[in-house]
Amino acid sequence: MKKLVILFFLFVFTASAFAASGSDEVMFVSGTVVDKENKETLAGVAVHVKGTDIVAYTDFDGNFFIPELPAGTYELEFHYITYTSSLVIKDNCTHCTEISVELEKR
Repeated sequence: MKKLVILFFLFVFTASAFAASGSDEVMFVSGTVVDKENKETLAGVAVHVKGTDIVAYTDFDGNFFIPELPAGTYELEFHYITYTSSLVIKDNCTHCTEISVELEKR
């Protein structure tokens, strides 16, 4: 059995995937996870908000959505079997785009 190797890639995006709404200062994050080599979407990737118990999983099209996060900065960890892990740091914003994360096979 091969040893598990975890590599962390740090992506800092100028536009983040969080959106603040209303006076409640609630944000959300959404995006897509794909294979770095062939750009195919990955289903079942665990998206964990570091420092919390919040975990979402990508659907069959590689999409994920994490609603109702308090406004702030978050580290998102992406974990998938046979792929290296990835870490993305996101901050709140008012006009956001979806993030796209590429995972690399070990």
